[in-house]
Amino acid sequence: MGYIDVHHHFLTEDYAAAWKASGDIPPGLTPPQWSIDLDLAFLDRHNIDTAILSLSAPGVGLSHLTPEQAVVLARQINEQAAAIRDAHPSRFGFFATLPILNSDDISLAVEEARYALDTLHADGVTLFTSYHGRYLGHADFTPLWEELNRRAAVVFVHPASLSPDSPSLGPTASTNRRPPPIIDFPHETTRTAIHLITSNALRRFPHVKIILSHGGGTLPYVATRVAHLTADTGILARNGDTRTAQELLEDAKKFYFDVALSGFEEPLGLLTRFAKEEHVLWGSDFPFVREATVGGQMQVLEGFVGKGEGKDGKGGVVGGIQRHAAERLFPRLARRGE
Repeated sequence: MGYIDVHHHFLTEDYAAAWKASGDIPPGLTPPQWSIDLDLAFLDRHNIDTAILSLSAPGVGLSHLTPEQAVVLARQINEQAAAIRDAHPSRFGFFATLPILNSDDISLAVEEARYALDTLHADGVTLFTSYHGRYLGHADFTPLWEELNRRAAVVFVHPASLSPDSPSLGPTASTNRRPPPIIDFPHETTRTAIHLITSNALRRFPHVKIILSHGGGTLPYVATRVAHLTADTGILARNGDTRTAQELLEDAKKFYFDVALSGFEEPLGLLTRFAKEEHVLWGSDFPFVREATVGGQMQVLEGFVGKGEGKDGKGGVVGGIQRHAAERLFPRLARRGE
């Protein structure tokens, strides 16, 4: 059975040059090489039928770009992604890149979302976990959420890089700082997910389908704790929000989750027990991941059959993660006659 990969990055030449020129590359992270040919070869080696392309952090929020330049770069990236999809319609889709969510003028992001979804027929949009210290449930972002909700859009949430002056986990920030994907990214995903829940954004915009990266960060592990402590302490009740712990937990299970860099036995088992059926999707994190890691995580997933974690076939856990959950989100990718 061929996979559908919903966490799959690309770097256009324009973007790669802009990223390197910005000096915003985190310590320990090297921008990978990418081309259409390299990507197609990777897909073929790993039995991946289709990949949904997206731009990784930091997106177009590069320090040396003006807001106007970031808008232009986002449009260039989206049109290039659409061209790749049109040249290889069965192999690629894409999540649109949006300009930085700016509380002073959120209309720029709304306008690009409209163009990408209506004109370029993007499969969804990419949002990062925070913008200028605001997580995604912030009221400033309401106009964008309203637009996405009206369209029942798919939103791919990717962690944002921390600021350069954030504390280091290594002896020195310059010589031994852990790259952000190792520890920072999962926690940023968790924080924005909790913010979307506690701000009531998930209930105010119920038609948006949100994919959390990397197994949802630590959400499957901490969701029950957060739900009970939030309800027990009455934090939300002070603002008239009377949701119970069970209702908060139900909201946490509305998310979709990709398994990029999280397809190890323990987290995968926890995630499949926590998430709703067919809310778990395959993701590789290409080209920022070692190819051996991708192959190893595919073996773990396919081994779930023998471990009793799920049954194979159309309705099973394995088939759902490999492709069937993605087919429900993106009907154009569904195989006919199966």
